[in-house]
Amino acid sequence: MKTNLEIMLNLPMVFKFMSWLTKNNFLEIYKIAHNNAADLLREAELLYNHKHFPRAYALAFTALEEISKSQFAADVFTGLHTSEDFEKFYRNHKHKIDRMAWAHDDANSYPHDLRLVGPDIDDLERINPSEPDFKKRSDALYIGVDFNNKKIIKPNEQITEKDAKEIMRIVEVALERIWEVSGEFGGNQIGTKGFMK
Repeated sequence: MKTNLEIMLNLPMVFKFMSWLTKNNFLEIYKIAHNNAADLLREAELLYNHKHFPRAYALAFTALEEISKSQFAADVFTGLHTSEDFEKFYRNHKHKIDRMAWAHDDANSYPHDLRLVGPDIDDLERINPSEPDFKKRSDALYIGVDFNNKKIIKPNEQITEKDAKEIMRIVEVALERIWEVSGEFGGNQIGTKGFMK
């Protein structure tokens, strides 16, 4: 509901939500969301190593959303987007994952589709991840009910080891690419300008 001031000034409700966020707040959102994504990936790896594949998938998917949020906040900080754009984006899970299509594409291209699995440099595994799927994220967390076939489906019957490994690889590649662009190896810039065209 709009306040009387918003009605008198004909301001959108967005103004109330975003008015307190400064440019530096967006830099802080960028840093915290990025670090949270890295933490979520580490926790997904722990779950994966203990064969809890559905929950590993869910955490890795959430890490992708956090990376997307961090990059969008960086784009507000650098002036590529506005705080109003951020509010619309912030509440839209589908849009967060859609903005991560670049990470899925990169994870399916050389050399990012290869992962070192052994002590020798030639011990490589090729991973061609499937696209992140919001339905799979839900399936990873909740039981399913198939009314047509009269069956109750557990998360571990819907999400496989392969599903978890693939989405975790997408997160790894996303973090690697961001580091290449914004870290010591790259041009010391934040946001999507460096790798999203």
